[in-house]
Amino acid sequence: MPIKLNPHHTTDEFAVGEFKPHGLVEMWLEGNVLRYDAVGPFNRELVRAISKAQHDIMLAAKARGACVEIVTIHESALVTPDGLAELALILEDVNQQGLAPLAVAYVMAADVEGAGIMAPLFRKRYQDQGRIFQIFDRMEQATVWAQAQLDAAGAQAADE
Repeated sequence: MPIKLNPHHTTDEFAVGEFKPHGLVEMWLEGNVLRYDAVGPFNRELVRAISKAQHDIMLAAKARGACVEIVTIHESALVTPDGLAELALILEDVNQQGLAPLAVAYVMAADVEGAGIMAPLFRKRYQDQGRIFQIFDRMEQATVWAQAQLDAAGAQAADE
């Protein structure tokens, strides 16, 4: 199956199972940045839909070379415990497939419900999988940091 050059999905397109996903995530590529725009709260079914929706986007990103992720969370960052467990499995699977980005930035303003509670839980899931991970209050900060990760990888590749 050929790789789509500019895939763009929402989790609603990939929802399956007896329970309805809570939350919505839209995802697409901007150059070498995988963008996720998420509205929570989130349950396990939503996390599973993310896994399916992001697959061809991750393949397209890998075809472009080094990439980073920026995940923007709106309204609520709360995730059910089984949703967090599913996230850990998905991150491990992405690593095993060789599709993991160089780094992941979450953008969660302080007024996002559960941001303070969820930040260390998100950080642990990503760091347990060896991912470079950072959380920011504003998109501008995340964008600068993500570009610095890409620049550093490019410089390292040029040195090799």
